[in-house]
Amino acid sequence: MSILNNDFLAFTLENQDAVAPFQFTFPSGTGFVEDTGILRLEPKQRSRISLVLSVGVHGNETGPIELVNNLVAAVLDGRISLKIRLLVLIGNPVAANLAKRFCDVNLNRLFNGGWKNYEGFEARRAQRLEQAISDFYAISDNEVECVKLHYDLHTAIRGSMHEKFVVYPYVKNAVYNKEQLAFLSASGVNAVLLSHQPTTTFSYYSYVEHGAHAFTVELGKVYPFGENDLSRFADLDASLILLLEKGDFAESSLADLQVFRVLDSLVKDDDSYELSIDNEVKNFTQFEEGHRMAHSKKSAYYIKQTGDAIVFPNTNLPIGQRAGLMVRPVALDDLQLN
Repeated sequence: MSILNNDFLAFTLENQDAVAPFQFTFPSGTGFVEDTGILRLEPKQRSRISLVLSVGVHGNETGPIELVNNLVAAVLDGRISLKIRLLVLIGNPVAANLAKRFCDVNLNRLFNGGWKNYEGFEARRAQRLEQAISDFYAISDNEVECVKLHYDLHTAIRGSMHEKFVVYPYVKNAVYNKEQLAFLSASGVNAVLLSHQPTTTFSYYSYVEHGAHAFTVELGKVYPFGENDLSRFADLDASLILLLEKGDFAESSLADLQVFRVLDSLVKDDDSYELSIDNEVKNFTQFEEGHRMAHSKKSAYYIKQTGDAIVFPNTNLPIGQRAGLMVRPVALDDLQLN
């Protein structure tokens, strides 16, 4: 078996449920299709860097899928000479074929063992994706000073005051990696959101279980396949090509990044739960102190300080799930960097 025309996306969507593992060669290494949407590429020479690029954890977030599929095609046909280890994951091909965010359960709430509380396709898929990452990093554990990376690429339901931003998984000691922040800045990222607690997201799994530098990377708004302007990802594309070809991290000034810290999670506690914003309000929109941001028959949330902003507002979800995050700007100089 082979990947027709080096189009891993088309191959995955045509085999959304399962595929028999197989191995093949490409100009700069050896490839392993381990399961549907799971592709491991090993360069000819040893590398201390093991990079995971995951896309399509939400099936309708097509821009990053197309971006990474183009990179994979360039590696497989020899336009990019691979110098690092690479694992590419198309997270939810069933939802992608349906042009849906997910089928039964939000896949990005099922990692770090969250899948144990659910049944169905997404629960099984989360378990399989965790195993793929564990197997991938286990190989690199034999390397001295190995660098584990995981960039989980997304697009958002809403527009954003900062088009491209990352969620930095909760770090217990609150010490953040300067090299990775400089790489993200060079990749066109405008803002960094510092998580305030452990979660069941994919990037947090890789960080807490494997010590990877891991980030949820938001790259703009959701569009259908074929309607994405990939030129908007040009900075990230260039940074990833440099990393794939040279094993080097692009760098840009951290002064270009705006940093936010999560204050509170807005949790839907009743069917009457509402957010006091319209459907066009963008991520990182700021509000005045005292504004009633959320309310239900059971609770109300008021803005604590002028300038506090909302990210990921969404009430179209089950009771008990997060309906948004309240965040506050912080000065870069206040962060501990290493």
